[in-house]
Amino acid sequence: MARWVVIGGTGTIGGALCRHLVSAGQQVLSVSRAPRGPEGCEHFSFALLPENDLSELFRAGDQVVYAAGLAGRGDCERNPQLARWLNSDCPVALLRAADSAGAESFVYLSSVKALRPPAGVLANEDSGIPAADVYGRSKWLGERQLLAEPVRCRLNLIRPASVYGGDSAAARAQRWRGLLRTWARLAPLPASGCRSFVSLSDLLAAIALVAEAADCNREIFIAAEPRFYDLAAIASAASGARTRACSWLTRLLLAPVRPLRRLPIAHKLLELEQSELYSAARLRSTLPWRAEGRYSEFLRGVS
Repeated sequence: MARWVVIGGTGTIGGALCRHLVSAGQQVLSVSRAPRGPEGCEHFSFALLPENDLSELFRAGDQVVYAAGLAGRGDCERNPQLARWLNSDCPVALLRAADSAGAESFVYLSSVKALRPPAGVLANEDSGIPAADVYGRSKWLGERQLLAEPVRCRLNLIRPASVYGGDSAAARAQRWRGLLRTWARLAPLPASGCRSFVSLSDLLAAIALVAEAADCNREIFIAAEPRFYDLAAIASAASGARTRACSWLTRLLLAPVRPLRRLPIAHKLLELEQSELYSAARLRSTLPWRAEGRYSEFLRGVS
């Protein structure tokens, strides 16, 4: 039986992946700096530092998933060198070590933020231009560097849309429902652009399929569900009440921010107006994967 090695095995996605694989009867090694890993996994407490020997992590036949990295945009802006290491250079060093050990496959969890898609376009894996912000740029550089490596093991990249699911996310959604229900009845929400999402369970299924697909090599896949959501649709689903969206309220609220668009916080607020729509057509056509989850059902507490 092939062993799975999950780098970042105690994070939100990595931990969920470890539990998913264990429940399927797989042998799993969780790797992170935490002292203990998910239940049922072998765990190796290891700090991803440039000076550490990465070769001891892998053996022949391993299926490696890189689910670590620096994800918070604010954290990346404050520490661009760490973002570059964890999102770009560290995955390359791990790929080299895994390949030297005879690993079977290596999957890198990137992000749809690696490319900035054209406004209002349903983006595929080739749409847009490389991101300029620290987080997106570090993911883009990680992708380019990985694909440039002359390795023998199968290498594939997955760009998830915004991921939802898990116990902590469900608890947050529950807390917001009452507030959104009251807001929806009293006042309109600012109009916003639409966003793509993918459920955590669907993402885990995509990772497993991509890692095990013998004919998939050097592919980039977007993982996203087919529906899109703006702020009003999110509020309506979470509250159960019809929510109005008001474009003039958006213009009013963002007017003081526009002259400050070069500041990170102002840039983030102005992104609310933009739509980022992503297609998982390549993943669906290549592998037997379908997004079963729907963000609206998650917000309603259905799933």
